[in-house]
Amino acid sequence: MTTILISPRERGQIRVFAINRPSLEIAKALSDQSKPNLARDLLNAPDLDTSSTEIFPISDLAGVGLAAYLSDGYAVDDAQLTPDRSKLAALDGYVLLLFSDSFGGAATTLSPGPDLTLIGTYGELLPEDKPIPLDADSAQPYSGLPGISPPTPPRGAAGSVLTVVALAIGLALLLWWLLT
Repeated sequence: MTTILISPRERGQIRVFAINRPSLEIAKALSDQSKPNLARDLLNAPDLDTSSTEIFPISDLAGVGLAAYLSDGYAVDDAQLTPDRSKLAALDGYVLLLFSDSFGGAATTLSPGPDLTLIGTYGELLPEDKPIPLDADSAQPYSGLPGISPPTPPRGAAGSVLTVVALAIGLALLLWWLLT
C-alpha cells in the first residue's frame, strides 16, 4: 500500500492516478454512484472532499492525449510532463485526477488501495501573489477632497413617496420571483 503525504496549505497540485479495474466495472460503478463517492471509495478516504475530482476514460481524450489535456486544460508546464509523457500516453482505461482543493489546506495522508496507481503529481501554473503598488496620489490615505459632504436625501413628502415606491417595487419583485 502506497502512502501519499499531502503538505498543509497545498494548492495548485494535480495527482493523476490510473484506475486498475476493468473499464466496464468502472463504467457500471459510475452509473450506480456519483463520481465524488467513487473517488472516495477508490482513494480509501471517506472524509475527503472529492467534489472537484475527475474520473474519465482515456478514450475521451482521443486525438488530444492526457499530457496535452493537463498542459492545455490545467496550465501544467510541459517541463513537468516531459519525464512522464510516455507513461501518460501508455495509459488506457479510466484515470482519476485529484486536485489540491480536496484537502482544504489541511495536512493529509492518503493510503489508496490496489485499485489506484499514482502516475504523477503536477503543479498548475499559478499567478504570482505580488501586491500591486499603488503609487498614485489619489491612492494615498486622506487624499480626497476635504469638506465635501454627501447630498442630503429628500425629506418630508418627497422622501415618503420615494420610500413607498421603493417598497412597492420590492414587493412586486418578490411576488414575481415567488410565482415564477
